[in-house]
Amino acid sequence: MNWKPEHSGEMPMYKQIYIHFENQIRSGTLQSGARLPTERELARKLSVNRSTVTTAYEELRSSGLIESRQGSGTRVSGFMWETKPARQPQWQRYNRRVVYDTSEPIRNLVHQSLGHQDIIHMIRGELSPDLMPLSLLHQASQQLNYDVPFSYFEDWRGDVQLRETLAQFLTARMNIHSDSANILVTSGVKHALSLIARTLLQPGDAIAVEGPSYLYSMQVFAEEGLRMVKLEVDEEGLIPEQLPTLYQQFGVRMVFTNPTYQNPTGTTMSTSRRQKLLEICKQLNIPLVEDDPYSLLHLGTTLPMVPSIKSMDQKSQYVIYIGTLSKISTPGMRIGYVAAPEPVIRRLVEAKNRMGYSTSHMGERLAHYFLNEEGLDTHLDRVRRELSRRREYMLQAIQREAGGYLELIAPDAPAGGYYLWLRLKDEHALVSEKLWIEKAIQHGVSFYPGSVFGEGGGKLRLTYASIGIEEIDEGIKRLGRQLRDMSGNPIG
Repeated sequence: MNWKPEHSGEMPMYKQIYIHFENQIRSGTLQSGARLPTERELARKLSVNRSTVTTAYEELRSSGLIESRQGSGTRVSGFMWETKPARQPQWQRYNRRVVYDTSEPIRNLVHQSLGHQDIIHMIRGELSPDLMPLSLLHQASQQLNYDVPFSYFEDWRGDVQLRETLAQFLTARMNIHSDSANILVTSGVKHALSLIARTLLQPGDAIAVEGPSYLYSMQVFAEEGLRMVKLEVDEEGLIPEQLPTLYQQFGVRMVFTNPTYQNPTGTTMSTSRRQKLLEICKQLNIPLVEDDPYSLLHLGTTLPMVPSIKSMDQKSQYVIYIGTLSKISTPGMRIGYVAAPEPVIRRLVEAKNRMGYSTSHMGERLAHYFLNEEGLDTHLDRVRRELSRRREYMLQAIQREAGGYLELIAPDAPAGGYYLWLRLKDEHALVSEKLWIEKAIQHGVSFYPGSVFGEGGGKLRLTYASIGIEEIDEGIKRLGRQLRDMSGNPIG
């Protein structure tokens, strides 16, 4: 054999060997049944490690080009055409990127428990079925016009009626003045974040993120190879004065924030801090992504006085605003949206089309009619009242059943949203979050610990939105029993 792989080439040597033999076989130079050198022989001839040859042969076998049988060695397959046996690719070699995520085992453990009916799940970021506007959605569905085709060739920004409705919705409720041309409809917040990360940033770029932060935003950023730089938060939300130093240290290219009823902490960034953050982003010339899924779910009797950051940025347009209907209706609608400057929307639309991430045209039309239903405000008022009642009941249950073990991290309960952010009073009682969650599931309750949001130390998030009063009562009782067991028998 005169051919040898290039040791200094960009292509891995095992791949060069694979391609060489593939070309030899497909061209007929090596006929069916022809014997190939043993791995040891070929490694010696090519001056490579035997493991390199082993990998190349595995690829050839998985492609059905060669076969190995005991006693006859490795030969060109005799089944090259229609009668070839079923083949399986080496899927482990197709990983796009290895994502470093230390919380994945714990998250998987929690998710595996979802199929157990005897477990009370305090993890779901959605309304319980009795709070979903199912009757309103049914009424809205009666208005759908099925004479208009659901075609591939719709506007890739989303249904024009829905975008016009969203523009009016944002103006009336959020004081965000945006033209329908500057709105993109997405399949939820995670889809929007994925488009932003893929289109506006490059692998290796640094993005400043609140710590702790929204679970799925962290997953998206990690999957896209972004470096997440932690922005500390306190009871007033993100601390903007950190940003210039982080910009100098890490070359931050973008800021991501969930400033109103933040997930998981429930904190709301003050107006002064919002103004300061926007001012610093302008000085550094970096965009800011505002994730705002909960601002309509204030739990007081009056509207919150804190404006969105996007509403403070009507002229300079540094802010990309993300919203969703999932938190006020049902996640199954899969309707989110982005309001941003026209050049940003244009690039996101191109990426959405290129990747085939089309949104449901029927869902878009349903969302348009839903947002125009007369009963929408009545529905929102009912949801706010019930969430407020459940929040208070959960706080009372925690004090009654687990007051000696758990406390709110913020000085006050969240003024809106879905969650309570808590910590163990004695964090030394907990050594392993994995064992903590395993024991919780054994006691019939599940929740997300702090590490899932990028912050450990005996913290946990509980939701009061997706479960009713009876489940809250029983779930906190089970959690209290588990904590008492942990206190009597510290786990290690």
